Amino acid sequence: MVVAVVALLVAAGGAVAWWALDPDPRDAAKDYFARLADGDAAGALLAVDRRTIGAELSAGSPLLTDAALSDSASRPQAMTITRVVERGDAATMTVRYEANGAAITQTLTAHRRGRAFELENPFVRLSFAHPPAVNATRVTVNGVVLPVASTGAAVAAFPGAYAVAVDSNALFAGRAATAVPGAGGAAAVTLPPPSLSAEGRTNADAAIAAALEQCATKIFQRQPTCPEIKLFDPSEPTSMTPLSAIPLPADARVGTIVVGGSVNIAAQVTRQPACAYTPAADAADHVTFTGTGGVIHWSMQIALPGGTPVPGRSGDTPITPTGKVTIGTDGQLQVTFA
Repeated sequence: MVVAVVALLVAAGGAVAWWALDPDPRDAAKDYFARLADGDAAGALLAVDRRTIGAELSAGSPLLTDAALSDSASRPQAMTITRVVERGDAATMTVRYEANGAAITQTLTAHRRGRAFELENPFVRLSFAHPPAVNATRVTVNGVVLPVASTGAAVAAFPGAYAVAVDSNALFAGRAATAVPGAGGAAAVTLPPPSLSAEGRTNADAAIAAALEQCATKIFQRQPTCPEIKLFDPSEPTSMTPLSAIPLPADARVGTIVVGGSVNIAAQVTRQPACAYTPAADAADHVTFTGTGGVIHWSMQIALPGGTPVPGRSGDTPITPTGKVTIGTDGQLQVTFA
C-alpha cells in the first residue's frame, strides 16, 4: 500500500512538472492587453519579444509610452481570445477588444521562449492620408505630439483607438480625425484635406500685397520672382508711348536706346487684386492663387543731355497675378509668382 501511494505521488508530481513546462500562448496575450487596459506601457512590453520590435524601440516611438495610453477610452478593454492555432513553438491568436466604443479584431503571433510565450511585434501601424507638411504645423495622437516627419510613413502604436489632431497654422484651419485598426493591424488616419482659414486668407492677402509692392519698386527690371507686368501697349493710342517712338535728337539715340540721359520709372500698387485660393491637395504647406482687379499706377520721366524737353508719361495697368503662397521652414509665408 505504501509503495502504491508513493507511485501515485510521483505520477502526480510528473503531471505538475509537465504542465509547468508547457506554457499557454493565451497568457502572453492576456497579460499584454491587461497592462494596456491599465495604461502600463512598460508592463505591456514585458510580454513582447524585444527582438521583434528593435526598430520601433530604437526609433523611440512616442506612441509606445504611458502618455499615449493616458486616455482610458482609447485603451483596449474587454479583450477576449476567439481563436488559437498552435504549431510547435509558434502560435497564432485572434483577439477581440473594444476601444472608444468600437469593436476591433486583431491577429497576434507568439513564439515560445523557454518557459513562456512572447508576442511578436503586436503593434498597430498608423498611416496618414493628407499628411501635414513638415515644419508647418503640429500633430498629436491621443494627446501625444508626433513628429510631423514621421506622418509620411507607418507609425508603430499600441492597440486601441486614436484621436488625431492637426493644429492650425499661418494658412490652414486645424484638422481632426479618429481611427481604429482593421483586422490586419493597420489603422488609416484619414485627415480632411487642408482648408484655408479666415486668418490664413488674411495672412495670404497680406503676403501677396507685400510681395507685389516689392515687385513694383523693380518694375522696369524683369525679376524672376515677380509677375510680368506690361506697362504699356504701343497699339493703344491712349497708352504710354514706347521709347522707340519718342522724338529725340539723333545724338541721344543709338537704335532704340537713349544714351547720355536717364529714364526713371516709378510704380506702386494702387489697388490690390482680390485673390481666389486653392489649397494643395496632398499637403498643408501651400495654396495656389489667382488675383483679379489689381491696378498698378506707373509714371515715367526722361531726362536728356542739354535739357531737351521730353514729356513724361503715366498710366494705370491692371494686374492679374497668379502663383503660390507657401509656409517656409521658419513658419513665415513665402510668395512666388507664376
